Amino acid sequence: MDESTLHEREVRAARNQALFRSVNEQIEAMNEAVAAVTGTFAIACECADTNCIETLEIPLGEYAELRAHPRYFAVLPGHVYSHVERVVRESRQYVVVEKRAAAGEVAEHLHERSQA
Repeated sequence: MDESTLHEREVRAARNQALFRSVNEQIEAMNEAVAAVTGTFAIACECADTNCIETLEIPLGEYAELRAHPRYFAVLPGHVYSHVERVVRESRQYVVVEKRAAAGEVAEHLHERSQA
């Protein structure tokens, strides 16, 4: 795979994941009521696969910590795209990945725009 193609894939993956992060942030308010009882949020898998419609459960405190890092995304085990991200931490329920290179830059830029 040439460098141009890799760059395009990195950017596309970051955009897809940023979209899922945005959706999860929008449903955060609804999740807060449930989290008060269960202690977890149900969120959409934030993987780079645009066809993925799976959800995962993440503890409330860990979700807040994840959102503090623009390059971090929560994905299901097996949904890691190692060519554009690295695993930060793993549990049975989900994996936290960090976008690298161009994908990380795109994720940061999109995060900043959503915060404005």
